[in-house]
Amino acid sequence: MSALLAIAGAIERVLRAICEWSGWLMVVLMVVICFDILSRKLGYQIPGMGSTRLQELEWHLHTVLFSMWLGYCYILNVHPRVDTVTAHRPLRTRAWIEVVGVLAFALPYAAMVAWFGLGFVATSYMIGESSEAVIGLTHRWIIKGIFILGLWMLVAAIVAVLLRLIVYLFGDRAAAARADLNIQHAADPM
Repeated sequence: MSALLAIAGAIERVLRAICEWSGWLMVVLMVVICFDILSRKLGYQIPGMGSTRLQELEWHLHTVLFSMWLGYCYILNVHPRVDTVTAHRPLRTRAWIEVVGVLAFALPYAAMVAWFGLGFVATSYMIGESSEAVIGLTHRWIIKGIFILGLWMLVAAIVAVLLRLIVYLFGDRAAAARADLNIQHAADPM
């Protein structure tokens, strides 16, 4: 059981590092947005970097931030969760429901989308896909690849959560205490 927790911990550390490393892009995004707004209001455009490219860069940066944070947000349990049925159930019951949900829905769906997304990126690369706007950004495969990378990181996060659930449900009391499940509401006691 300790090995499962070690694997889950390693996955979580990598995802946290990626999340923290990519956080500086929030500052870049704010600068790009402010510059775009000011340049449009003042009527000044840098040659070759018009408002269209700036706006596309904004949604590219949003996509990078979303993708790089998606997996770690699942580990932290900050994704939308509708727990009207399970909110008042014991933690062990919620853990079983989480295992069923992970195995039946989350893992198959995320893995399938991530797997088929690889072809989506390859096709974009092979055809040299770029923006539909004449003066838009080129190399659209890069942002698609980052999005698919984010989905693979979500798959890794789901596996880490599943490993912790297995330790909690099938390990002894000491292992279950170390599992550090994060499947309850923030206000709920363990």
